[in-house]
Amino acid sequence: MRLPALKHIVEAVRALAHSERIRVLGSSALLGSFAELGEAGGPLELTFDADLLVEPCDEQLAALLHEAVGEGSLFSQRTGYHADILRPEIIETLPTGWESRLVPLDAATNATALAPEDLLVVKLRTGRPKDLQLCRAVVQRGLVSPARLHARLDATPLNERETTLVYRRLREIVS
Repeated sequence: MRLPALKHIVEAVRALAHSERIRVLGSSALLGSFAELGEAGGPLELTFDADLLVEPCDEQLAALLHEAVGEGSLFSQRTGYHADILRPEIIETLPTGWESRLVPLDAATNATALAPEDLLVVKLRTGRPKDLQLCRAVVQRGLVSPARLHARLDATPLNERETTLVYRRLREIVS
């Protein structure tokens, strides 16, 4: 996905929802800091969705947005990309202080994106192969240093099992 496509999704959602805030929380959030990741050969080139937290948003609005711009919608069929509307509970999975580090995406739509280090922490915690591959690509390109990622992990409350897993995953992606 390219940055203009992400902005198009955000604008479509904003127009429908008349929301106070839209936050991009999934992989496409990286486009707010590193637009080149969506270009040909970039790790987000084949990303076709944007995970959006729309505020305020109730179930009825979420259903409307899914129907209008979600997977399988006419919008998706026409553009080739879509929005996944997240529920507010998702913020419980984000690193402490994430809101203070949001990256402006588009001032006109009052949209922000998750900071790269925060996104990578989420991806390391999730641990799916595609998430680790994205983390590896971002670190190998020098866009986020292992030291900064390590510092963000150190500041993230994790239980013992999670700590072992995420630091092992971090070692794997930087080796």
